[in-house]
Amino acid sequence: MALPSATKKRLVQLEAVLKSWEGEKITSKKISGLTGWNESTIRHDLWLIGKTHGISDGYSTSSLLATLENCLGNDTVGVCIVGLGRLGAALLDDTLFEGSRFVIKAGFDSNVNRVEILRSTFPLYPAGEMALVVKREKIRLAVLTVADKDAQTMAQRLVTSGITGIVNMTRAVLKVPDNVRVENLSVIGALSLLD
Repeated sequence: MALPSATKKRLVQLEAVLKSWEGEKITSKKISGLTGWNESTIRHDLWLIGKTHGISDGYSTSSLLATLENCLGNDTVGVCIVGLGRLGAALLDDTLFEGSRFVIKAGFDSNVNRVEILRSTFPLYPAGEMALVVKREKIRLAVLTVADKDAQTMAQRLVTSGITGIVNMTRAVLKVPDNVRVENLSVIGALSLLD
């Protein structure tokens, strides 16, 4: 069963909470205190992944974490960064991805000089090599950090290359086929929601 998007987001965050939790058990009340989510929402989310006990005595932390990892996936997933300007270059520090199942396999930029000058622990390529590298490295997901005006063009190249999910860190609204998922993470957009 496919999880609702809001539930999946909460479960991803819960996984991070549990990885730092030191107790053997955790209750929905404690999770609520740590996250701000309603206890009934937490219990419903956990019910969706087959965790139906724990209301009064708590959930086994190790069992719940194993269920979350199984539900959310634990296979390694290849990722690429597209756009190596200031924001993209900041993501070249692959320690940001340590402890996760996501591995940066490549970085792309249309500026060949930038590709040659920047240093990273994974290979950087001119954008013209995207289709070949994505296929060869079995890259499924991309982080898009190009200028807003170039976002749709690069998103289309990613889709054509076989990418199935894009984290869009631009302000552009991307048009992609239904089989490609987009998660928008614009800092400006997020700040606008908070204001």
